[in-house]
Amino acid sequence: MADDETSLHLTLSWGHRSARPQPFVLRISGEELNVGKSRLVGAEPGDTLADSTARTHAGAGDVDGLSCTLTFPDRPVATLTNVHSLWRYLWYHGDPEAARRLQSDPAYRPDSRHLTITLDETGTSGFTLTADQILRQRSFWFPELDLFLSAGQPPIAFADHEAALRPRQGLRVLDRVLREPEASYAAFTNRWEDMGSPTFTNPHSIPPGHIVGLSWDGALHKFGVDRLAGVQNDYGKADEFRLALDFGEFDGLAQARLTQRLTEGLPIIVTTFAKDGIHCEVEQLVRPLNDPSAALPGNSPMVFLQRVRLTHSRTDTRRIPFRLYLDRGSEASMIQEVSPGKSGAFALMDAARRTLLVIQGRTLPTPRLVPQDVPASNQGPGRRHRLDLEVPLSAGGTAEFLVKLPSPSVVGADAKARTALLALDFRKSREAVLRYWTRHLQRGARFEVPEATVNELFRANLWHALRLPRRHGPPTPGTRIDLPYSNFAYDQVGIPWPVNQAVYVDYMLYDLRGHHDVSSEELAAMYRVNQEPNGHVGGFANWGVYTPAMLYSVGQHFLLSNDRASFDRLLPPSLRALDWCLGELRRPGSDGPSIPGLVNAPLNDLSHDSLPWAFNQAYFVAGLSTFGRALHRIQHPRASECADAANALRATVQQTFARASVRSPAVELADGTWMPYVPSHALASGRHFNLWYPTDVDTGSLHLPRLRALEPNGPLTTYLLQDHEDNLLFRQWGAINEPVYNMQGTAYLLRDQPEAAIRTFYTTMACAFSHCALEPVEHRWGWGQYFGPPSTDGAWFELYRNLLIRELDDDTLLVGQATPRTWLADGQHIEVQRAPTYFGEINFRIDSAANAGRLKATVKFDDTRRPSTLCVRLRHPAKQLIRSVTVNGRRWTDFDPAKEWVQIPAPRAARYEIVASY
Repeated sequence: MADDETSLHLTLSWGHRSARPQPFVLRISGEELNVGKSRLVGAEPGDTLADSTARTHAGAGDVDGLSCTLTFPDRPVATLTNVHSLWRYLWYHGDPEAARRLQSDPAYRPDSRHLTITLDETGTSGFTLTADQILRQRSFWFPELDLFLSAGQPPIAFADHEAALRPRQGLRVLDRVLREPEASYAAFTNRWEDMGSPTFTNPHSIPPGHIVGLSWDGALHKFGVDRLAGVQNDYGKADEFRLALDFGEFDGLAQARLTQRLTEGLPIIVTTFAKDGIHCEVEQLVRPLNDPSAALPGNSPMVFLQRVRLTHSRTDTRRIPFRLYLDRGSEASMIQEVSPGKSGAFALMDAARRTLLVIQGRTLPTPRLVPQDVPASNQGPGRRHRLDLEVPLSAGGTAEFLVKLPSPSVVGADAKARTALLALDFRKSREAVLRYWTRHLQRGARFEVPEATVNELFRANLWHALRLPRRHGPPTPGTRIDLPYSNFAYDQVGIPWPVNQAVYVDYMLYDLRGHHDVSSEELAAMYRVNQEPNGHVGGFANWGVYTPAMLYSVGQHFLLSNDRASFDRLLPPSLRALDWCLGELRRPGSDGPSIPGLVNAPLNDLSHDSLPWAFNQAYFVAGLSTFGRALHRIQHPRASECADAANALRATVQQTFARASVRSPAVELADGTWMPYVPSHALASGRHFNLWYPTDVDTGSLHLPRLRALEPNGPLTTYLLQDHEDNLLFRQWGAINEPVYNMQGTAYLLRDQPEAAIRTFYTTMACAFSHCALEPVEHRWGWGQYFGPPSTDGAWFELYRNLLIRELDDDTLLVGQATPRTWLADGQHIEVQRAPTYFGEINFRIDSAANAGRLKATVKFDDTRRPSTLCVRLRHPAKQLIRSVTVNGRRWTDFDPAKEWVQIPAPRAARYEIVASY
C-alpha cells in the first residue's frame, strides 16, 4: 500500500428488520475509491456474488452480508468557504443537532472519494457515502432500506449499534408527531414570535417592518398601518405621506403596553396603548371619498379615517398632550396653516389650498403647527410637520377626535370633494367598510370551524388579496391592472411574479373560494401582459415555472368553476402556452448539461442556471396534467396529448431523480439513522450550501410530490419529508424561510397522514402571519422581511380547504380528512357552504354529540356532477372507533373503523346524512 492511501475494512449486512424473506440486490462501486477483496457473509445456497453485485434472499431472521476492503487516497477535507448567509443563519439560530448534521454533510465538507451502493437492477435505489463520511461516522443504519454498514476492524455488530442509538429512538420529527398530542395553534404561537409585536426584532427587516395594508378592491391609493398605528403610503407611490402619533410624555410609543387587532377579521384595525396612566384606542379604516357602494375606478380618491379615544381613570381633570406627525412628501414643505372650520374641524392646508389632513373633535382647541426638518431620504430632503394638541379629560372621562387623511390631497377648488371629506362620519364609514367586505365574502364559499382565529384568518385572506391589484381605470375587462407581489415590496408595475399570482392567489384563494370572476380577470391580464409571441410567459428573473403554472391555474380555474365562457376566453393563450411547454420538453439542452425529456430552465431569483430543476419539472407535470383534465371535460382534441406528455414526464422524473438520489451522499436524521438524499435538480449530487436556501428547500424537490410528479407514498417522498422535517425546517418547527412554500402539508394529505398535515397547518398559521393582526409575511427569518403577500394566504387556505374537503385522483371526494380532533369536541360543529370542487359546489356540516357517542355529517351536492365515491372521515375527539353507521336512516356497512371513514360508492342522491355511533 502506498503511503498516500488509506485502506479500510467495510462490512455490509441486510435483512435485519424485514418480516419476510425477500430478494436483495446490492452492487458496490467507487469513484476515486477502490473496492477489493469482497466476499459474502452468512450466505445460503442460491446467494451469489459476481462482478461486485450480491444477490441474496434475507429477512425473517436471516441476515446476509458482504465484506470488502476500501482503498482511497489519503487527503484532508476542507470545509466550504462560500456558504450562503441563509444556511449559516439556519445553523446558528436553528436546532443545534440539525446544524451539527448539516455541517457534517459533504456539501459543507466536499469530498470526491465516493462509495455508491445500489439496491436494484436499474440503479434507481441506493445511496452514496464519501470517504470523509465513512471515516468520521464509521457505522450507518438505513432502516428504510434494511441495510447496515460498519467500517473498520473489528466491525461494529448491528445489535451494538442499535443499542447505541436507543437513547435517540423516536427523535425523528414525524415519529414525535405520532406520539405527541395533536398540534394546536397555541402550541406554535408559543414558539414563533409575534411579528406584529413592538418587541419583535428582525435584524434583516425591510422598512417599514410589520405593516398592514388597507385599501379598496383594485384602488391605486393604498395605506399601510404599522405596529404603532402610524400610516404611510405603499410602494406604488400614487401619493406620498406618513402620519404618526404620540401622547403623554412624548418618549415614543414602543415602550407602551400595546395591542393590535382586526375587527371581525376585516380591514378595520384597532390599536390600544396604555401609557402614563392614559388608555388610548386608535381605530383605523379606509374608504372611498365618494359612494363606497358603487363599482369604482382604481384611481378613485380614498380616505384614511382614524378615530382616537383617550381615557384615564384618575380623579383629576387633565389636559392630555397629544401629537400628530405628518409628512406629505413634496407637498409637506408647502404646508402653511391649520384652517379652523365648523364644529371643531381643523384642516391642514398648503399654499395651493389643498387639504392634506383634517382633525375633527367637539372640544379640541386649535392645534399648534410646528414644522420640522427631517433627514434626507431616497426621495430627497423633506419636512415633517408636528401638530400639538391638548385634549381635555375630565375625571374618569373619555375624549374622542377623528383624523382624516385623503389620498390624493383634496384640491381647494374642488368644493364638493372638500365638503364630502368634512362630512364623512366615522360610524357610518365603519358600517360601510364592514358591509363592503362582508359582501365580498358572501359571494364566495363559507368555512366555519370552532376556532376563532382560523375563522378570522379565513375572512382576512380575501381582502388581503383584493387590496393588492392596482387597476388603472374602471373594473371592466381589458383595463390595465398591476399585480405586484405585495403592496409593500418590490416593483409595483406589471405582473412580475405570475406563478405567485396565478397559482397562490387566483387558484388557491379565488377559485377555491368561488370568486371565479376575479380569477378570470387576473389570468387574462397575466396572459395579456406577460405572454410572448411564442407562447412563453415571462416575469421577473424568468422563472422556469411561469408558463406551466399558467396552464395549471387555468386548468384549476375551469375544473372548479365549470365556467365554459371564461375557459373559452383563456383557451387561445393557454394553447400557445401549451405549445411552448411541449416544445421545451422536446428541445435538446443547448444551454448546458441536460437530460432528455426534462426541461432546462432557470429556477428563481438567485438561481439563474438553466438546469433540470425539480421545481420546474413539478409544474410542467402539474400544468400538463391539470390543463389536460380541463380539456378532457370539454372533449378537446388535445386532451390526450396533454395527458400523455404529463405521464411521460412523470416517469422520467421518477427515474432520473431516483438515480440522482443514488449518487447523492446520504443524510443523517435526528434519531441517528441514515437515509438517501433527493437533490434539487436531476444532475445534482447533494445539497447546495453555496446557493441560497430556497434553491434546495423553498423551491426544491419536495414540490415533486406536492404536484404529483412523484408518487406520494414512494420512497423518494419519504426521504424528502424526513430530511426536511429533521434537518431543513427551522428549529424542526415544520416551516421554511418563505412559508408560502410550506409544501409538505399537501404531501402529508396525499399520504393520508392527518396528524402531520395538521401540524403543518398550525405552524404555517403561526409563522406566516403576525398573531395580532394576521398579516402575511414573505421571509420569516434570516432574510429581508416583507409583509402583505396574499400568496402566503393562498398557501395557507389551500391546505385548510384540503384538510376539510379534497378531490382524489380517482375522482373520490374526501370530506373531513384531517380535521383537528378538538374541532369535533362534544357540541362543536364544522360547516362549509358553497365550496367549489371538481363536482360542483358542495355543502357539508359535521356535528358532534361525542359525549352521547355520535357524530353526524350532512353532505349536499348542488350539481349533477358526482364523484366516483363519497368518503367522509369522522375524527372522534377521543380517538374512539366507529361501531355502527347509518346513511340516510339506513344501516350501512361500508365503513372502516381504523381509518375512521365511511364510503358511499357512486353517490347519486343530492343529500346524504351519515351518522356514526361509538
